[in-house]
Amino acid sequence: MRDPQSVFLNTPYDSAYQPLFVTLVATLVCLGLKPHCVLEIQEKGQGRLVRIFQLLDSCGVSIHDLSRVGPPARFNMPFELGLACSLKLSGTSHEIVVLDSVDYRLDRTLSDYKGRDPWIHYNRCDDLVTCLLDVFEVANPPAPSALRSAARFLRRSTHQITKQYRTPTIFRAAPFRALVSAATDLAQGRGFIPP
Repeated sequence: MRDPQSVFLNTPYDSAYQPLFVTLVATLVCLGLKPHCVLEIQEKGQGRLVRIFQLLDSCGVSIHDLSRVGPPARFNMPFELGLACSLKLSGTSHEIVVLDSVDYRLDRTLSDYKGRDPWIHYNRCDDLVTCLLDVFEVANPPAPSALRSAARFLRRSTHQITKQYRTPTIFRAAPFRALVSAATDLAQGRGFIPP
């Protein structure tokens, strides 16, 4: 069953993107949404593509950040965007959000998607918060400055999460779950969402 509050994250998993990823998770949670990504699903012999499609189909919205275009070329993000487009074209209520870091690049790199403007974050965390506020309409949203402050706090806390799990990255199942939990505690503690 599709959950309209669940958001599938199709993003790069590189160390340079980690601050943006943490900002994305923090902001979504503070807006009362539930971020999900393929990291949290255990392999059960079905293969990665099946897991991605099932998780994508269970979410009411998907966010696709196409800001990492290479080199080396990575095709996972555009491919997963294609899966989301197939859901949308089949008549489901799935909504699609495309992010990029450069104005008008998508017109050149993915011309079949023309006519839909991506939200541009310029690889800046504060601009990503603005993009998400442009996209998601929620009742009584926190002030942009409050969301940016929450995201900064969570970015500083990420080191503790990766240290606890003895991993250099947040892009693993357990650290991702810990990140979402920390974001939820932060959002509740600041009164953005109910306990």
